[in-house]
Amino acid sequence: MPATRCALHPARLAVGSCPRCSRPRCGVDAAAYGERGCGACAAPAPAAPAAPYLERVVRAGAAAYVVALLGGWIATQYVDVQLFSVVAPALVGLATGWAAATAAGTPAGVRVRRVTLLIGAVAAVLSAGLAFRLESGGGQDPVSAWHEVGPPYLAAIFGTLAWPVVFAPPKRKRPADD
Repeated sequence: MPATRCALHPARLAVGSCPRCSRPRCGVDAAAYGERGCGACAAPAPAAPAAPYLERVVRAGAAAYVVALLGGWIATQYVDVQLFSVVAPALVGLATGWAAATAAGTPAGVRVRRVTLLIGAVAAVLSAGLAFRLESGGGQDPVSAWHEVGPPYLAAIFGTLAWPVVFAPPKRKRPADD
């Protein structure tokens, strides 16, 4: 009967088996890992690769679009109501900024953050336009006079741009190089 070899170190003879995965292991592995197992089952699992840039952008766009549709439908109730005609689009802007940033995941860099904010802002403006169009009583033209539609559009953009300022986690300070 041939001698059993270590599963991870075939040049070494096995002195026993791993208590976790039952693979044959050598004396060095038995001493190093003990009851934790062997080098194969005690090693940390490899981290999942970060999502590619295009996938993050598509996820951000899809999430912001869904929130914009819902927000536009809700904001129809506030189109011609003085203060709320500006507050509602700003809140929808915050929501689209949140949805886009959350769906994109932890941004890998400034490029992803900027595109995510741009996607959230476009979705918020589309939401305000949808609210104008869906308004009860026949709807309102989303591209009518600027004094009517401009403030809600600007409030929607402002709400999206306010998202990272108001709700994003604080930036960590880098340790000073000595």
